[in-house]
Amino acid sequence: MIETKYFDNAATTFCYPEVLKEVMDNAIAYPANPSATHREGREAKAKLEECRASFASSLKVEPATIYFTSGATESIQIVLASLLLAKVPGKVIMSAIEHEAVLSWSSILKEKGWKIITLKAKNGFVDPEELKANIDNEVRLIAVQLVNNVIGSIQPIKNLVRVTREKEKEYNRPIFFFCDSVQGLGKIPFSLTDLDVDGASFSAHKIKGPRGIGALYLKKPLQAIAKAGGQERGVRGGTENLPSIAGFTKALSLYLAEDKTNIININTQLRAFFKEKNIKVLSPEYNCSPYILSLSTKLPSEVLTRMLSDEGYCVSAGSACSNNAKGKAENVIKAMGFSDSIAQGTIRLSFSVKTQEEDAITLANFIYLKTKDF
Repeated sequence: MIETKYFDNAATTFCYPEVLKEVMDNAIAYPANPSATHREGREAKAKLEECRASFASSLKVEPATIYFTSGATESIQIVLASLLLAKVPGKVIMSAIEHEAVLSWSSILKEKGWKIITLKAKNGFVDPEELKANIDNEVRLIAVQLVNNVIGSIQPIKNLVRVTREKEKEYNRPIFFFCDSVQGLGKIPFSLTDLDVDGASFSAHKIKGPRGIGALYLKKPLQAIAKAGGQERGVRGGTENLPSIAGFTKALSLYLAEDKTNIININTQLRAFFKEKNIKVLSPEYNCSPYILSLSTKLPSEVLTRMLSDEGYCVSAGSACSNNAKGKAENVIKAMGFSDSIAQGTIRLSFSVKTQEEDAITLANFIYLKTKDF
């Protein structure tokens, strides 16, 4: 049997053994509903708030700003769905390279009378000046991700928010700045307070935590469209998944403590190799997550990924978060200004601290040998 070599950590990561134990231990120790008023329920509630405080401390924010959800997709939905409560529709600005969980809201909001303005992202970056030129008195929300999930470009969020705040003062009305931060959490240094975003989404399974659990940061509470049972202070209804919340909190502390030197070295080596072999690297050299390296060859990405899979290598031809991941990724890449042929030949390699340098070099050589004659 061929040994699997995993290079798809941007899609999902393998859970820490310590996190799996944390989940199980908390499932046993706190079996009651945190909303119950009896002793077992109160103990579960106390543990929930302990996790919230620990999670918030890791992000250097107040516990009251953290809401636990089923994942980043739900966190995004809570924020964008809240727009539907507005009496008069306005405008939403989002970048053309957002995750599908954000982009998919364009059609929903348009149906309800909202106008969607899509920003270009040449070479993977949103231009603050373009944002500034598109903000008018009708803009209610701006959505720009922290790290692009396809090529890893780190967006100039601080400058984009600065432009937004200037326009707020000009028009004397608030503009909600939302930042999908899934690919940034634990991978690049950032401060939510320093960035001054109004909301941010996170997902546990991207940082070796359990699947089906996420978090939403809100600088100030917002009015949720469906309060359900009123859990999470009315922002996200439904019984809290305490074992997974404990697992997410544990995963975050472990992930933040990881030494990223190996990841940076592997990314640097592969960049140099592909450049030497005239294989186009889409991930920018600067302001880019070291966890992601996207490249384009003359082979269609679905062909190359299948060939790699047959050799035991797990890579992605797209975001892996939609039914048509390859097509969605191609649209994002074309929105960055790359040609159709480059988009069609793009694959994404993504790393973890467990990625072996020898495996990465062997993978790079295999890609070169299989594509050099095309």
